[in-house]
Amino acid sequence: MPGLPMDAAELLGGTFGGGGAAVPPEDLLVSSSSSFPWVSLLILGPFLTYRVIRYAYRRYVTLLAMEWTPYAARLTAPLLPSYSFDEEQYYCADGVSEDIAERRKRGVEILKARYEKMIGTETEALNDILKSGLSDLRFTDTNRVPFQFQKVTREKFRVATIVKTSTGPELADVDGSKQIDVSGSYGVNVCGYDAYKGFIERAWQKTKDLGPNVLGPIHPVMAEKVLPKLKALSQKEECSFHMSGTEAVMCAARLCRFNTKRPLIVQFAGAYHGWWDGVQPGPGSERANSDVLYLKDMAEASLQVITVRSSEIAAVFVSPLQGLNPGKPPPSDLVLLDAKARDTAKSRSAYKEWLHRLKTTCTKAGVPLVFDEVYTGFRMAPGGAQEYYDVQADVVVYGKTLGGGIACGVCCGPSHLMRRFDPTRPLRVAYVIGTFSAAPLTLAAMAEFLDWLDDAKKTNLYKKFELYTDNFVIELNKELVQKNLPIRVDNLTTVWTVLFKQPGRYHWIYQYYLRAEGLVLSWVGTGRCLFSLDFTDTHFTKVKDAIVNAAVNMKNDGWWDGDVSSKTIKNRILKELINKVLSSAFSTSSPATTTSPTPRGVRDARGSADDDKKSS
Repeated sequence: MPGLPMDAAELLGGTFGGGGAAVPPEDLLVSSSSSFPWVSLLILGPFLTYRVIRYAYRRYVTLLAMEWTPYAARLTAPLLPSYSFDEEQYYCADGVSEDIAERRKRGVEILKARYEKMIGTETEALNDILKSGLSDLRFTDTNRVPFQFQKVTREKFRVATIVKTSTGPELADVDGSKQIDVSGSYGVNVCGYDAYKGFIERAWQKTKDLGPNVLGPIHPVMAEKVLPKLKALSQKEECSFHMSGTEAVMCAARLCRFNTKRPLIVQFAGAYHGWWDGVQPGPGSERANSDVLYLKDMAEASLQVITVRSSEIAAVFVSPLQGLNPGKPPPSDLVLLDAKARDTAKSRSAYKEWLHRLKTTCTKAGVPLVFDEVYTGFRMAPGGAQEYYDVQADVVVYGKTLGGGIACGVCCGPSHLMRRFDPTRPLRVAYVIGTFSAAPLTLAAMAEFLDWLDDAKKTNLYKKFELYTDNFVIELNKELVQKNLPIRVDNLTTVWTVLFKQPGRYHWIYQYYLRAEGLVLSWVGTGRCLFSLDFTDTHFTKVKDAIVNAAVNMKNDGWWDGDVSSKTIKNRILKELINKVLSSAFSTSSPATTTSPTPRGVRDARGSADDDKKSS
């Protein structure tokens, strides 16, 4: 289809087949027999008409339900060249006056001095080594802020968190400086770091006689604790063990496709299911996802697609964390170019009602519902999102904290969906395996975590901390209102996020003020923060004070000043992009020109990679 990415066009279908595949020739051909041409037409005509109408209706319903943003982003990503602001433009990219820009510049210099004091001698030396060769660090460092601001931001603020010890939620770096961790180790830290230390120590005592890398034979802890408890928690018949949450998602997708003999999986807008290219329809993967239907979240049209295309859909994947911000991608500060880029659900009950309707639709359509609980499993409730929302998925995927501090992934489901072979076709198999999938140390640490979970149920620990977090949010928002600060905080259980209540192009810089106040954030910044279940009143108070102080300093430095609207921000960004695209087009179209004039503050796209390496 002209104008559509290949994967989107294929999903809508290029043939008259019911499942996006070519229609069998016998369904289309009219008998060539000269004896009975009219009889053939009379028989096949209505059938062909039905097939065409059904095809058109299914594609029409799909068009209404599709979320096109990731496809549009992938289509435009190769066309948009990089550019960076110089220091003068850095402070007035939203069109504010020179006085406000000067206040911002002074504020950055003060903040820069605070960062320099935070980095000790040993931290600085180790950080230089890491930046010179750790590819992962270069990626996360690049994804902290919008690309236009990255160059100057790197020059001003040296972010280095090289930690050596932990005490509760406090981390100490190699120079002894302490900070409070609200990153939650990307969702892993549910119990508190001290608890995981105990898990690993006890797990090693139980498995050291066997060793950590005896693989193939299974340690008895699997049968004694891990498997029975996981089956009971998930309420599923079988479990499959893997080395990460991403691998467990891959397992769920492959087994559902294999056992249903259907090609498509459904995902909802904004949901993240790991870095596997089979579940990334937008930028981040170069693969065209022609076997994924990317639908609008909490939309009636999406339920209709599942119903009318059930014969093609192998599974519907849900990330229950989307209950915090339905239909939105993981709220990274990288895309925080305006307050509209981040929002949360107006009602917690609405998403629960949606999941119940979705489950009913999937059950009626005979389509497996998969809960991706890699993040939410054992964070929202002892039984994960299934318990929290009171919805039983057909398949559930776990990871992160379940390993008791060691990397893991687990896929749980009914026997008919977990089967990896076809009893009627011996050569047809679903190859799902992994070398360290059930390593003895991992299983023993998992058993320790599951024992801790039993105790947490008895003491009602999850409910208590959900209440603590709710009260934290209420009290903090009251203070933010009293001080006339344009931010608010919202939460879903112990997961919380920072919201901005006025337009602004510099909301992303708030994360740097927070770090200066002694908070450890993940590379997504203020978009997703966590409380582990070992926070004390003192820790809650320190975090609240840090949020308020950071906001006061940011306001005093002028970042929220000026008559700025969402429309003016959007128009300025659009103008910048158009100018850069045209500049690049003219520079590449003239063979006689070796260098092209670049607008002030804009670096040539050809030099961006070198600049990145230098700034790293």
